[in-house]
Amino acid sequence: MMKIPHILCAAAFCFPAVLHAQITSDSEIMKIAGKSISKGEFEYTYHKNIQQQSEKTPLDEYVTLFENYKRKVAEAEAQGIDTTQQFKTEYEGYRRQLVKPYMVDKTAEETLAKEAYQRLLEEVEASHILFRVSPTATWEEKRKVYQKALDVRKRALSGEDFAALARQYSEDPSARTNNGYLGYFGAFYMVYPFEKAAYETSVGEVSMPVESQFGYHLIKVTGRRPTRALLLAHIMLKVPQNASEKIQKEREKEAWAIYEKARQGEDFAALAKQYSEDYSCSEQGGRLPWLSTGQIIPSFEKAAFALNEIGEISEPVRTEFGWHIIKLLDVKTPDSYEKMHDLIVRRMARDERADAGQKMYIENLKKEKDFAWNDTVIIRLEKAVADTAALKSLLQMEQPLFSFDGKPYLVSKLASYIDADNTSAMSISALRTAVDEYVNDVLVAYQVDELSRTNADFRYLLQECHDGMLLFEVSNREVWNKAMEDEKGLQKYFRKNKKKYTWDTPRYKGYVITGDNAETVAAVKSFVTDTDLPFDSVMARINKQYNDSVTHVKIEKGLYQKGMNAVVDRLAFGVESADTTTTVLPVEDLCGKVITRPEMYEDVKGLVISDYQNYLEEKWVRKLRKKYPVTLRKDVLATVKPISE
Repeated sequence: MMKIPHILCAAAFCFPAVLHAQITSDSEIMKIAGKSISKGEFEYTYHKNIQQQSEKTPLDEYVTLFENYKRKVAEAEAQGIDTTQQFKTEYEGYRRQLVKPYMVDKTAEETLAKEAYQRLLEEVEASHILFRVSPTATWEEKRKVYQKALDVRKRALSGEDFAALARQYSEDPSARTNNGYLGYFGAFYMVYPFEKAAYETSVGEVSMPVESQFGYHLIKVTGRRPTRALLLAHIMLKVPQNASEKIQKEREKEAWAIYEKARQGEDFAALAKQYSEDYSCSEQGGRLPWLSTGQIIPSFEKAAFALNEIGEISEPVRTEFGWHIIKLLDVKTPDSYEKMHDLIVRRMARDERADAGQKMYIENLKKEKDFAWNDTVIIRLEKAVADTAALKSLLQMEQPLFSFDGKPYLVSKLASYIDADNTSAMSISALRTAVDEYVNDVLVAYQVDELSRTNADFRYLLQECHDGMLLFEVSNREVWNKAMEDEKGLQKYFRKNKKKYTWDTPRYKGYVITGDNAETVAAVKSFVTDTDLPFDSVMARINKQYNDSVTHVKIEKGLYQKGMNAVVDRLAFGVESADTTTTVLPVEDLCGKVITRPEMYEDVKGLVISDYQNYLEEKWVRKLRKKYPVTLRKDVLATVKPISE
């Protein structure tokens, strides 16, 4: 299939307007099918598309490409493609996507990036108690869970053991074994609301209940430390899980003896080579890769991060694997904000911070345009959730659900955001989601209209998207799909241009047959020789006759070069095969022939379709040039700055 022209690309680039005498970006550069094309729109597409090319198209050639592009768009509109519901729906979806980058508060985004960087410099040690909240919970149900969390917090603040409270109340299953202890963590390790609360709570304090997607959390912060990555070496003595007390004591004694040698100044790397039973690194002197928080088991991590001086050696540390003696070789601290900025932004895009800039923008837009809820209606809707009939009745109300920019937006419009057939399954959360979608659509539509009016780059981008969709659909109709579906046309084109289709090497064309006995293979060969059935029918007949629960014969059909099939290589070309695939069935045979050039268009179908598409494209363009003449203002074109300048 032909590639979609670069004109369809959707990424936006901003270029300053080129001023020349009285000619501006709004000046008409050409007229096609009665529609005026501005210099700004032409420059936008020209600069962007040429920027993406390795070999730059000269301006005069690009003008021809642009004219043909606009002719195709005019033809699509003449065919009414832009009036179909499918087009309108898809275009509206693209409009919403294209406006998103413009609906971001860049100041808020940068503030969050700097906040994240500051948190990357320090790690927090904390425990938590989780109080789960169902996604379908009502406001009243959520309030009760929140109050329960507050009550437990009061007990913790009054001196009750937080670990005991975690075991008793936490709905995080791991709390039964870890007492709610989470260890040390840094930015981006936890969901953002949890992270924010943890970093804003002082050591020794318990946070207010903080809501996340999991429910409400109480967080007790027990420590803070600078963020470091450690380069370590270790000596490990294994202790089997089922080791006797005697063996455990012997291993512990050995570990302390090795520690004493290291403490007295013996070479740590040499000791690791001699004694360490971590054979993945013992030959490297026990050296481990760079490690950060959360990458190693907690007991090992605690001992490692307690080392502060380069060269410092830990006392023997017991883990589930045995005894370890750890040496600190080097330390890395986070890079500067400038160096980490791009990484931080990428990580922000994967958590709740991704929406923060947009949320801030939307909140500011709401304030600016006097957004206001109709609280009475909201309460009535929530109360009616459990009553299908009442909810359906309310969704017919011609009353405002909210107002924005001085305009009321009616409850009745909310119905389109709710599955009318499933209102019996409606929940509070589903209702809120529908309301949020309704509000979001209103705000997005407002912003699209506003940007279309005030922002030239966005207006050109939107026009490009609109025209690109039309171009794709009309090209499908007139060229791409038309060519693939026109069997007679393909055959005729092949016959007329047969001489242009040649091969450098011969091909084998036909069947490859393998079986478990010569008689079956011969019978199958005889059958495929005499039949003109389609291959699927041939396969069905052979499987029914010869293959039951055990495969006795296999057959495939194709056009093969040397090296594509081991059987063909041996039997048709008489060469050792580059195909290393072995056949399970021992008897091999072919039914076909070696050809030196294509016999029919199916032999080179892909090439013929591509060439036929190009032929139809050229024929179509000639027709469009006659149907849609172009008036070009050369004086305006002369002010367009070539991309090479």
